Amino acid sequence: MLFITFFLMFILSFGLVGTVYYFGIMSAQKANEAILAKQASHTKPTSRLGGIACIIASLILIFFIADKTILFLILSALPVFIAGGLEDLGYNIKPTLRLFAAMISGAVAIYLTGVWLDNVDLTILTPILTFPPIAISFTIFSSAGVSNSINLIDGVNGLASGIIAIMTGALCFMCLYFGETQLATVCIILLGSILGFFVWNFPNGLIFLGDAGAYTFGHILTWISILLISKHPEISAWAIFCIFFWPIADTVSAIYRRQIKRISINQPDRMHFHQLVMRVLVIRSDGRIPSNLANPLATIIILPFCAVVAFLGTIFLDNNFYSILVIIFATLIFHGSYNLIIHTARSKIFKRRIRPK
Repeated sequence: MLFITFFLMFILSFGLVGTVYYFGIMSAQKANEAILAKQASHTKPTSRLGGIACIIASLILIFFIADKTILFLILSALPVFIAGGLEDLGYNIKPTLRLFAAMISGAVAIYLTGVWLDNVDLTILTPILTFPPIAISFTIFSSAGVSNSINLIDGVNGLASGIIAIMTGALCFMCLYFGETQLATVCIILLGSILGFFVWNFPNGLIFLGDAGAYTFGHILTWISILLISKHPEISAWAIFCIFFWPIADTVSAIYRRQIKRISINQPDRMHFHQLVMRVLVIRSDGRIPSNLANPLATIIILPFCAVVAFLGTIFLDNNFYSILVIIFATLIFHGSYNLIIHTARSKIFKRRIRPK
């Protein structure tokens, strides 16, 4: 039954996303802004409405699931879906407003489900989270932060959708392991939906996920995790962290980098991990690898690491100690690789400059 659900969802998402691409449905203003943006990695106008298409496809099947909690969860995603959708359709919705919409979605999810994080397997926070106002605020902030982190990795062909697929698959395994068939079915639907989009997005970047897709997938996946932890306290919050590691690590790195430079954390730059990988591929190959090829190659390089960390999270799903070790090693590899990439790119440029003519 799950396989049939997945197959139907894949076909439906593939068809709807393909329709958006085939008919060139897009906001011309946003498509042109994306090309001119500082962090741009594409050179021609591309629709950002792929996420809206695959979310709509998901909703068609999700509403057949007669489960009040799941319907509440979907309803809670409306504020962030609308805010992201308006941005994708050409309305200038500021990043702070989109983040605020994500926080509203988190608050609505808490109100509808009656669930929030009161234990994250961190001793220092345990007594603090016993106070509901603090725990609710922490949950809202965490939910919005993860939603936003997914959006930051969109733009490189297949990266955001590939990571979403990895996270969804890992959460699906956890749901099945603990007998949460309704949540597992939602994961299967989301997995089929994002893979239906993935084939249009990778390797050629024919269509983007957009803010609506990134924020909404991030919100729903975060709340599937929260519901799992609330129903099964034996699940390690650190194992969940493993599943969401890459977007969180990239976002924390971006915030730290911008704070050091004393610029706004909302100010875009070209120093995200995936952007550095693309540039170093072009630089180290002396231009033999063009930027349009470096784009999907960056995804191919990054996704296996994300998959390994998420896989280890599912292996150690009830073990705090080993999950923390995975996070520590993953963090060391992330920052070590990041600095190595910067050093590699700079040394190549330096050698080029001092090379005798």
